[in-house]
Order: sequence, then C-alpha cells, then structure tokens
Amino acid sequence: MLRYAARNAAEKGTKQVLTGIRRETTNVGGTPPAGGKGGGFVKKLVLTVGVAGAAAGGTLGYASVDPEFRKTIETTVPQAKIVTDAVLGPVKAKASIPPLPAFSQKKEVAAPAPAPVAEKPKRDPVHVDPVDVKKTHVDVPSKPDPKAVEAANKAFESKLLATLEAAEKKIKAANAAKINTVAAVQEHAAKLKQAVDAGSNANWDTVSESLINAEKLAKIDMAAEADSRNYIDNLNTVIAQGKKDAAVAKNPLLLNALETANKYNYQLDELNALVQKARNESRVFNQYKDLIEKSRQQFSIELKAILPDVDIHAKDSKLTEDELNALIAHAHLRVDQLRRQLTEQQILEEQNIAKAIEQQRAADAQLAQEQLNLELKRVAAQQVVEVERQVQSSRTNWEVELEERLKRAAQAHSEHLEQVVRTQKQLHDIENAQAVEQAVTSERRLHSKQVELALSKLSGIETALQSRVALDAENRRAKQYWLACQNLVESIIHGQKAGADLEARRKPLDKELNVIKQACEKDEFVQNVISFFPKVTLNKGVYTEQDLKNRFQKVYSVAKHTAKIDDNGGGIVAYVSSYIQSLFMLDLPRRYSADDKIDINNIDTYEIISRAKYFVNEGDFDNAVRVLQLLRGEPGRLARDWVRDTQEHLATRFLAELLVSHAAVSSIRSVY
Repeated sequence: MLRYAARNAAEKGTKQVLTGIRRETTNVGGTPPAGGKGGGFVKKLVLTVGVAGAAAGGTLGYASVDPEFRKTIETTVPQAKIVTDAVLGPVKAKASIPPLPAFSQKKEVAAPAPAPVAEKPKRDPVHVDPVDVKKTHVDVPSKPDPKAVEAANKAFESKLLATLEAAEKKIKAANAAKINTVAAVQEHAAKLKQAVDAGSNANWDTVSESLINAEKLAKIDMAAEADSRNYIDNLNTVIAQGKKDAAVAKNPLLLNALETANKYNYQLDELNALVQKARNESRVFNQYKDLIEKSRQQFSIELKAILPDVDIHAKDSKLTEDELNALIAHAHLRVDQLRRQLTEQQILEEQNIAKAIEQQRAADAQLAQEQLNLELKRVAAQQVVEVERQVQSSRTNWEVELEERLKRAAQAHSEHLEQVVRTQKQLHDIENAQAVEQAVTSERRLHSKQVELALSKLSGIETALQSRVALDAENRRAKQYWLACQNLVESIIHGQKAGADLEARRKPLDKELNVIKQACEKDEFVQNVISFFPKVTLNKGVYTEQDLKNRFQKVYSVAKHTAKIDDNGGGIVAYVSSYIQSLFMLDLPRRYSADDKIDINNIDTYEIISRAKYFVNEGDFDNAVRVLQLLRGEPGRLARDWVRDTQEHLATRFLAELLVSHAAVSSIRSVY
C-alpha cells in the first residue's frame, strides 16, 4: 500500500516507438541464348578449366592448413591421397603440448579460533600392493533412437519426393519448350527456303512471322530452362542436406534422387544440342538467301548501267526497240559469261565440294565434341552415384563388423573390470577405515568452528534486533500518518457522502488534521503545512468535487444566457436578446489543451465557458478557474462565487496531497 502511494505521488510518462522495415529483394536470372560460333565453345572450355584449376588450388591450399579437411578429401575422393602427398607432402604428426598445471587461489576468511580437540593417536597405514587397473577403454558408440531415425527418414522422404515432383514438372515444361523451339527454327528455315526459291512471288510475311515465333519460343525456352535449373539446384541442396544428416544419410532414396538429378541435367544439355543443331541448319539457308539476294542486286546494277533511264521494277512501262536490243545483247553477253563461269565452276567444283565437306566436318566435329562432353559428364555423374552406392553398401558391412568387434571388446573389458573390482574392494575396505577416522576428526574440528561462528552471528542478530525497535516504531507512525492523510484527501474530495445538500456534504477537516498532528508532533514540516489550512475548512470543510461539477452546470447555463450582458448591465430587452442569441449558439464538442494560446482581447464569452466546461468535465479545475477568470460583465459576476469555492477546494486539496507525498516518503524511508 505504501509503495502504491509513492507511485501515485510521482509523475508517469510512456513513450512508444513503432518501427517497420520491409525489404523486398527480387533476383531475376536468365540464361543467354546458345551461341552459334566455335569461339564460344573455346571460351567456355577455357573458363571451365580456369574455374576447375582455381577450385583445385583452393582445395589443396585449405587442405594444407586444416589436416581434418585433408583427411576428409583423401577418404572421399578417389586417388586424392596420391595428389596431396605429391603436392603437400606427408601428414606431419601433431606435437603434443603438456597441459599447464591448474592452480587455485584460496581466499582467507577470518574465523574464530577453533576449540582444542583431543587428537587420537595415529595408526600406521596398512600396506597393500596396488593393482594395475589401467586398460585401453573402448568407446561403444551409442545407437540413435530407432523411432527418431524413422521419423526423420519419413520427414526427409516426404520433402525429397515433393522436391522431385516439382523438379519433374519443371523439366517436362522445359523439354516441351525446347522441342517447340526446334520445331519453330526448322519451320523458319523451310519457309525461308520456299521464299527464296519463289523469287518475286515469295511471301516474306510468313517468313517474318515464323522468325518472330521462333524468337518468342526461344525466350520461353530460356526462361523455362533457367527455372528448371533452379529446381534441380534445390533438389541437389536437399540431397546435400540429407547426406550431412546422420539419421537419413543411409536412405536409399538419396542415391536415386542424385541419379535422377543427373538425368535431368543430361536431358536439358541434350536438348540444347538439338536446338544448336537446328540453328546451324537454319544458318545455312540464311547464307543461301544472302547469295541469291546478292546475285539479284548485281544483275539490277548491270541493267541500270546499260539502261539508266529505264525503271526496271515498273510494271506498265514499255521498252523501245533500241532498249530491247541493248537488253538482248546484254543478256547474250551475260549468258556467255555465265557459261564461262559455269565451266570454271565445274573445274573448281571438286575444290568447293572439299571445302564444304571440310566446313560440314568441322560443324559435325563441334557437335560431336559437345555430345561427347555431355556423355562424359553424364558418365562421371553416374560413376559418382555408383561409388556412393558401393560406399554405402561397404559402410553397412563395416558397421556390422565394427559392432561385433566392439561387443567382444566390451565383454573382455567387463570381465577385466570384475576382476579388478574384486581386488580393489579389499584395498578400499582398508583405506575406507582410515578415511572414516580422519573424516570424523576433521568433522569435529569443522563443527567446533561452525558453532563458534553461529554464536558470533547470534550476537550480531541480537544487536541488530535491539537497534531495530526504533525503526519499527517509526514505521508504524509513518503508516498511521499515511492513513490519516488518505482520510483527509477522501474527506476533501467526497465530503459527507450521506449529506442531502451541498452544505450538508461539506465535511469539517478539524478531526483529520488533529489525528495528523498527534501522529507527527515532532515533524516541523507537517505542523507548518497544517497551519496553512484556512479556518473555514477546519470548521465547515470544502465543497466536494462532484458538487462543484454540478454547480458549474448551472453557472454554465446562466453564463451562456447572459453572455451579451457587459459590466454596465442592461434592461429586460438586453437580457431577452442575450437569451435568444444563446439559443442559436450550438455547443459543439471540442478538445482543448492547457497549452493553447488565448487572445484575451478577442476571445468571447461562449468560447471561455466552453473551454471551462471541457476542463471541468476532464477534472482539471485549475485550468477551468484560470479560464473563468477571463469572464467580464454579468457572466463574470455569476461565476465569481463558484471560482472562489473552487480555489478554496484546490488549495485545500493541494495541501492534503502535499501531506500524502510527505507521508509516502517517510514510510519508504522507514522501510527496511
């Protein structure tokens, strides 16, 4: 109760800080379209070799620093021990560092002098030949809980199957997209060949549409491939997590899932090769189109040189006889020239065929090399799966054999321990008798010290209890003082609750103040505060808080009706006019603050009484009195009595709360 009063006497403040941070990161990745030149393969090969070399160098560098990592590499990677021994040398044995001797600091504790205890004569220790009980301890690994392992395997299998299903859907979508891309590229090549062969009757719109369709499907293909690669990476991540977890590392689904992931990668790479092959074939038709277009442009230039004034592309124009003769002569010359070129081309045909065959052989070799790389990659991944499957099978056999050996070792160790225990029991019985005798002597000494220490503490407790009597009396007086102050505050706020009217509810404060005087006769501060109470409050008391609120409602109503009556007063007409105007003034609910700035020269009576009403409803009589003191004329005269009574209530309540705070501080000071 006293602490509650102390908390009520202090001001409280709360601050709340709301902080919301949202971070959204979006990473969009795409695979670039497959290149079509041999330089891209060389760059990829160089980049792959560089990355592999950097990875191998980093692995060897870390293995030279961390022997455990080197041991892991040598046991998991085939032929890795030969490479590490050749590059880093043999493993160096760790130098054993002797442990530092432990030391302890003893604190000196002052204790009373022990009482003299008669020491018994010491007996000669019994000599017993020690028995060597040191034996190599074999740690038997504890088996994990089968239920926990089964639950972990079920959870992992469900997660792995869900990942496999999601990856399979994406792979099927990517395969379908790549097949559509191959079909679109082949369709574009066929339409391009038809348009070139058709000459002037060619429909190039279909060629453009097929090209746009092929490019659109290529973009969809790349997006689907990137998405499927991401799902394959997620599958590999789940597989890696399963390998790290000892509970699910032996699950047969791991190897099947790894084999499936390798198969998915191989399918994507194989379809990429088909897309590249289709694009190479389309590129040949593009070259064919360029040659046809070039020959037609050359023929148009020659005709333009012969007939500069004739529009060759015009449909309705007619040629003259001279122009026709010139055109026929040029055609004969061109035919002779083409015959000679045909003869030369027939001679050079074998060379051109050889060159074309060489180019086709190079393209086929590149595709074959890419297919070989894909097949090597697939075979390597399959070998990794097979090695892991063999390792898993061998590990199972090793674990069974190790368990049998450990059982035999544990049985032999148990027999050895039984023999040692029988021998040591005899030695223990003899040593225990001596230890019991020494312990009894030590316990007697310790008991004597504890008794003397307890007597010292008891003496200190008696001294503290004797000095605490005065503080207890002070604490009781502070409690009585605080209760009397609380009664005083209740009397000021609520008065005589059984009173029928305002005057009857005013409760004299003389009785409560006399109780406080008696409780704090020697407290000069309390006596001075009590002397400030007005005599009227001692004999009659003050108006209660609720009575002041009720009276204010009447004051508010009358002041609102007479708001237009100034200090000079007025006749019946002025009062009637003020009353009528007050009827048209709407009292809208508003919120005011004690920190609001008020222009006393321009503020009107309605705003003053509205502010006062808000403060009275909020229980802030202090600010209500300050605002009402701005009233002038008839409203100010009517509110004068209420202001005086409220000031008297506030002054009396302030003195009472001051006594309550002093009582709370006095009570806290006396608490121990």
